[in-house]
Amino acid sequence: MTRLAALAAAWLCLACAPPIRTQVHDVESRPTVRKLALAPIETDPLLATPVPDDALPLVTRRIAAAIQSETKLALVAEPDSDAVLSGVLLRYVERQGTSTGVRRPASVWFELQLRDRSGAVLWSGSYEETQAALSDDVGSLPRVVERGFRWVTAEDLADYGARMLARELQREIESWS
Repeated sequence: MTRLAALAAAWLCLACAPPIRTQVHDVESRPTVRKLALAPIETDPLLATPVPDDALPLVTRRIAAAIQSETKLALVAEPDSDAVLSGVLLRYVERQGTSTGVRRPASVWFELQLRDRSGAVLWSGSYEETQAALSDDVGSLPRVVERGFRWVTAEDLADYGARMLARELQREIESWS
């Protein structure tokens, strides 16, 4: 493989990465995490643009469903948990238009933190995406294919982000549990 082809392949891999970021935090000892409590998602009180009232419970439900479908973790009440997953919803903008054309695309941004019983942050993850036209973001091709070449709703984005972050959380927990 030529150097140019290798660089093009590396760029394509990076461009196709989903719009998530995760980080495993340094702590003295990592607990085995099998039981997880999910705190209701909140908003940042300093947000310039408020999120709709129905977005918080919707995103919380999407994250709970993703934990149940994408991980081996059991969702339990907080006193019985190994760790608590909490989060903040920073942006939730519904698309203006239809699945075939938009004036403004949907946009969602939320961040999650996994804390042990003492409150130490074990893991954090962030999902931020404003859907873009394929012609503007060729790296989004895998997501466009998965979404059926349509403009999605903010709920669809929240579901996608929750599933991707749940998968990463499971992968990273398996590395230390």
